[in-house]
Amino acid sequence: MLPKYEIIKREIIKKIDEGIFKAGEKIYSENELKEKYSVSNTTVVKALNDLVNEGILIRRQGKGTYVRRHLLHKKVLFSELTPKDKASQIVAEKTITKISSSYTDKEISMKLGSRTGKEKIIHIRQIAYVNEVIWKVQDRYIFSNKLSADIIKRLNKGASLSKELNITEHTVNFPIKMKIRYITLDRSSEIFQIMVKGNDEIKSKEDMALIYLEKITYNSDEEPLVYMKSYICPNYYEIEIASE
Repeated sequence: MLPKYEIIKREIIKKIDEGIFKAGEKIYSENELKEKYSVSNTTVVKALNDLVNEGILIRRQGKGTYVRRHLLHKKVLFSELTPKDKASQIVAEKTITKISSSYTDKEISMKLGSRTGKEKIIHIRQIAYVNEVIWKVQDRYIFSNKLSADIIKRLNKGASLSKELNITEHTVNFPIKMKIRYITLDRSSEIFQIMVKGNDEIKSKEDMALIYLEKITYNSDEEPLVYMKSYICPNYYEIEIASE
């Protein structure tokens, strides 16, 4: 016989599948679940927390529990394989980080959820090398009020933005939106001029093909947190996607 918390979980998932609870909608309260299934508060919390950890629900303090808006209830596992993962021999990697002062960019600010586009943002550019060849240029944007002076100092010394924002531990539960496609850049492009440095393979070329990755990471309240654009050399990158 299934434990009570598992029965609650399965019935909530069934109601989501049947469209009774739609994406973004609030589901039963803890008290309603306790009365409906004649169980303790511990059992209800266990069921809800499991569904949050599985990427199906989100819980908003003081507001209730909701069906996750940006992800299907099936968990998708996304793995990025970088030069270190793919190499058959030892590789030397390094990353150079450049952080802008706060400034205004209406388009990017609105991608981060601004209604007016007037909120100031900070641009973090990271240039990644493998064996002295640039394989990735990554641009990340975040509202300036999300980064303290201490965080910016640590980022300039090589700290991880994801760790500073406490994203790393919660990546599975934080929703994202991502687009990946191939693009071609010619010599007039700023990214081309950056990536051509130290890369003998493309010095004589008039254009180059890259993987372009655009991603928005959301916080636990499903509000945009970080907007990212990455330009990646295809020779050094691949992805694996699996669903449960």
